[in-house]
Amino acid sequence: MNLEELDEGVKDALNKVLGTALGVAREQLEEQGVFLPFAIALEPQEGEDEPELRLIAVPPTDDPEDPEADIDTEAMVADLMQVLNQQGTHFQAIAVASDVLLQDNDQDAIHIVAEHRIGAALAIVQPYTMPAEPGGEWHFDEPAAESAEAIWANAL
Repeated sequence: MNLEELDEGVKDALNKVLGTALGVAREQLEEQGVFLPFAIALEPQEGEDEPELRLIAVPPTDDPEDPEADIDTEAMVADLMQVLNQQGTHFQAIAVASDVLLQDNDQDAIHIVAEHRIGAALAIVQPYTMPAEPGGEWHFDEPAAESAEAIWANAL
């Protein structure tokens, strides 16, 4: 689906969830130094002109055999998608954010995939660098757009 051909309302919905997810991820990084996968959903409200933004998160699953194991973020994203698919008919658009490692240059990045219920999807990647010292300044590169395939919208 060509994003340039989309209706302005669809573009606005995608931009709203994408921008909100990016802001939440950056805020969590700056405050906590890390963020777990989460979703932002745009939910129309009956009798209201403006849809409401909702933050959706799932708890990390513990490994009873290895309580010190790293958090499985891929499993968390899968759990998020399951929740979104169960509640999907209520949402106009969603964005799923996760913290990734870019293999090409060994750099951390925020990765966000946004989808509209009509099947339009786009993704952005924003590399970042943590401060060298606690309380130092975070550096966020310009976000880069990537192609994305609709997963959530296709499951509705």
